[in-house]
Amino acid sequence: MTAAVGAPTGETLTAHSPVRTVLNAVIIGLLLIDALITLGFEVLFLPLYAGQAHLPTTTPVLAAGPLADSATAGAIPLPFTALAAAVINVLLVMGMGVTTKRFGVMALPLLVWALGFLVCAGFSPSGYALLLGDWPTMLLLICGLLPAGMYLYFKATVRLATPATVTKTTV
Repeated sequence: MTAAVGAPTGETLTAHSPVRTVLNAVIIGLLLIDALITLGFEVLFLPLYAGQAHLPTTTPVLAAGPLADSATAGAIPLPFTALAAAVINVLLVMGMGVTTKRFGVMALPLLVWALGFLVCAGFSPSGYALLLGDWPTMLLLICGLLPAGMYLYFKATVRLATPATVTKTTV
């Protein structure tokens, strides 16, 4: 099987040529690195808030009273990066679909993203977790994995329901 690459000289590459294999390996590596980079941005920009935090202006009874108030009291969290994770992870899985038709390989960006998420939720170099145990973090996890997982599921079911696999019965 040959496929035209689109070179002006009319050269063609076979599906199993060494050049094509190297290009696929480079694309797969770049997509996996991109999954980690986008996860880093999503984690770092997850705690964005809208509104103004207000601390009490009255003199507290305890000296540590203002410290006990949350610095984000009155602000509303806006997890835009969770929506970005939903779109970007689907695009990463679609990009893997260009290099291969195997669903295990297509799911590699999701696996790398999920492992990176677990590392960010567990610990950081400073000893503190990068992700908190709140609803924006859960939303990031759900939006990061569910849409891309659904895309993989629908691709698998469409492949199973193609006319080539349907057998015709006569009565």
